[in-house]
Amino acid sequence: MLAYAGKGQFVVESINLSRLIEELAHLLNISISKKVLLRCQLAEKLPAIEADPVQMRQVAMNLVINAAEAIGDTVGVIAISTGVMDCDEDYLRSGLVIEPPAPGRYVYLEVTDTGCGMDAKTRAKIFEPFFTTKFAGRGLGLAAVLGIVRGHRGMLKVESEPDRGSTFRVLFPASAKTATSAASSGGPWAWRGDGTVLLVDDEEAVRNVAGQMLERCGFTVLCARDGREAVELFAARASEVVCVLLDLAMPGMDGEETFRELRRIQPSVRVILASGYGNQEIANRFRGAGLAGMIEKPYQVKALSTKLREALAPHA
Repeated sequence: MLAYAGKGQFVVESINLSRLIEELAHLLNISISKKVLLRCQLAEKLPAIEADPVQMRQVAMNLVINAAEAIGDTVGVIAISTGVMDCDEDYLRSGLVIEPPAPGRYVYLEVTDTGCGMDAKTRAKIFEPFFTTKFAGRGLGLAAVLGIVRGHRGMLKVESEPDRGSTFRVLFPASAKTATSAASSGGPWAWRGDGTVLLVDDEEAVRNVAGQMLERCGFTVLCARDGREAVELFAARASEVVCVLLDLAMPGMDGEETFRELRRIQPSVRVILASGYGNQEIANRFRGAGLAGMIEKPYQVKALSTKLREALAPHA
């Protein structure tokens, strides 16, 4: 909800959007069906933008997952492209923003799919919090995208027709600064863990991706789809679980309530809380509660490995 309102806490850097998507490509690929082909056409020598890289990854992940859901179980294509364009006031006013951004140079990220498309009535509602066309789901992905774009003084445009797919284009003001290198998720790292991690998240795509990350880090993975299932699994297998990776925002029993129940079963349980909120917001909310760590979504394997190493270090 904070993201939707454009009031999330951002850590702003000068980033190259093409490089960020390159580094995220593997994560995007394993987040979607094997029937869907992901194509990237990323501009070289792209101007930097002033943005929070974690939030930019969330925008890309949410748009690609939304595109994959529009394609469903059929064969399809998702195309991701980046570029730069000069935008006048009329063009900027035609998009979704709180206030029209100033005319000038903008860097864009565009995600196009060959999915089911949308009629005008659906297009008018897709950014409303909790609106979803799926049987199950929270409908917060596109609402969060719009909020992040608003928070970065950007603009968003949608083009879609039934049975003709959809195109989402987000634009951010170009910066004169030189982009800093984003930390890559690839490459080797020395630390590997062992034991079982209980992974709790209501989103199947997140469970699939995070499960593969945990296995790459050396862990056996036990998955739960919601808080109640997590509590039941932990009650039965607490002796095996070395750490719990717990989503904060879940329907029904949310992460906060689940955390309390896990601590009731085993007060010494080590829990890393995962959330799209800023870490400072979580820290304030859970101060003194005994969390082993916090990680912002969408996270990459190197960041997750670091958090697990810290959480599992011997207590002083």
